[in-house]
Amino acid sequence: MFLSKVVSSIILLLIFVVNLYSFEQTLSPNENITVGDKVVLNIKAEGLTVNSLDISKLKELNFGDFELLDVQPAQDGTVNFILSAYKAGKIELLSVEIPYIYNDEKKFVRTKALPIEIKSVLNPQQPPMDVQDIKGIIKFNHGILWYIPFILALIALILISYFIYKFIKKKNRKPTQEEIIQSIPPKEYALKQLDELITLNLIEKGHIKEYYDKLSDIIRFYISRAYSVDGMEKTTTELYSMLKNKITPEQNRELKNYLINCDFVKFAKLIPTQEDIKNDFDIAKDFIEKL
Repeated sequence: MFLSKVVSSIILLLIFVVNLYSFEQTLSPNENITVGDKVVLNIKAEGLTVNSLDISKLKELNFGDFELLDVQPAQDGTVNFILSAYKAGKIELLSVEIPYIYNDEKKFVRTKALPIEIKSVLNPQQPPMDVQDIKGIIKFNHGILWYIPFILALIALILISYFIYKFIKKKNRKPTQEEIIQSIPPKEYALKQLDELITLNLIEKGHIKEYYDKLSDIIRFYISRAYSVDGMEKTTTELYSMLKNKITPEQNRELKNYLINCDFVKFAKLIPTQEDIKNDFDIAKDFIEKL
C-alpha cells in the first residue's frame, strides 16, 4: 500500500516535470542587440496560444531588465513575447512562469534564464557629451555711446518700415462711398443724381411721393456740399435762415418756395399734374446750375 503511494507520487512528479519542461524557447535576435531594440521570445508548448494565456497575469511577469511590450501569435501558431531593454551591459533575461489554460486545465511554462549583452547606442570611442564645461564670461569694454549709432539705426529702420506699411495700406485701400462722392464736384454729382432719378421711372410706377422725396434730397445734398451747411436734417425754414448770407434773397425765397412745394407732395399728399412734375424737375436742375 505504501509502495503504491510512492509510485503514484513519483509518476505525478514526472508528469509535473514533463509538463514544466516540455516546451521550446528561442530568442531573436540573440546578439548585436542595442538599447531600445525589440527582441522576440518565442515559446512553443502544447496548447499554448495567445488566446489560452491569462492576460491579466502577464503584467506580473518579471523579465528582469527587459520590459514586456506585447504578446503576438507567431505564424506557426506559437506565441511571441515582444521585449525590449533600456539598460546597456551584460544583463539576464530572467526565468518566468507563464500560466495558460489547455483542455480546461490550468498549465504553465517556466522559461529558461538567458544571459544577454545589450550594447549602448553611444560611440564608445568618444567621451559622453551630455555635460560640458561652462564657458567663460564674455566681457564688453564698450561704453553706452558706442551703442547709440546702432540704436538710432534700429529706430530709423522701424520708422521706415512703418511708413512703408502705411503707404502700401493706403494705396491698396478701397475708397468708401463717401470718399467717392467727395471726390466728385458738387454740381456734377447733383446733375448726375437727377439723371439717375429719371432712369428709376418712379412717376410711371406711380411712386410720386418717393419721386419728390428724392428730388428734394438731391437739392438739399447739393446745397449742403456747395455752401457747407447741414441741409439734410434741417426743416425748410431752418435751411432758409442758414442760407441768408450765402445766396441772394431772391434765390433763397425761390428755393424755400420750391422745397415747401415738395413738402406738400411728400407730407400733404398733394398730387401734381404731369406738367407740374416736369416743371419741378426743370426748376431743380436750374437751381443746381445757377446756385
